[in-house]
Amino acid sequence: MAAKPDFQNSYPIKQSEEHRVSRRQFAKFCGCSAIALGAGVPIKRRLSALPKAESSITVATAEEVPVGGYKLFNYPTADHLCILIRRTETVYAAFSQSCTHLMCPVHFRAETNQFVCPCHEGFFDATDGTVIAGPPRRSLPQYFVSVAGNKVIVVPEIINGPDTASSTLHSLNETRPIS
Repeated sequence: MAAKPDFQNSYPIKQSEEHRVSRRQFAKFCGCSAIALGAGVPIKRRLSALPKAESSITVATAEEVPVGGYKLFNYPTADHLCILIRRTETVYAAFSQSCTHLMCPVHFRAETNQFVCPCHEGFFDATDGTVIAGPPRRSLPQYFVSVAGNKVIVVPEIINGPDTASSTLHSLNETRPIS
């Protein structure tokens, strides 16, 4: 019989037992997975959360946005795109332009009165930002819009978003005067 190679003498683990998992290894794997999952959920929420707006901004003048048209603007920070749409002569609406599924930019289609996410074909109603179809599960965050004279102003209150109750959506699609 041939002599065993040196590595087999140094590491006497049988090949049949190589993939065997002990209870201790399984418990360590489960414990570490639970810790990673527990720490990952709050981190994901913090990274994908919409920053809080601190002040109102003037987005446009009435002449800049035609009825049925839109204008892109940055709000509440310079890194977050929003979209202002003009429904009628006096009614405006402002939404976050980031899809609530994977943060792809949504595009406004006036002919269907919808926002469309081209990444995974998500569709949102442009009236209130609710999901019509596709993978997104949450509505687009919507901001209050005020009209003061000729200026269209976005107010730092979210009408429809991840931190608001759906019961606050009643008749908030109308603009209100700034106080």
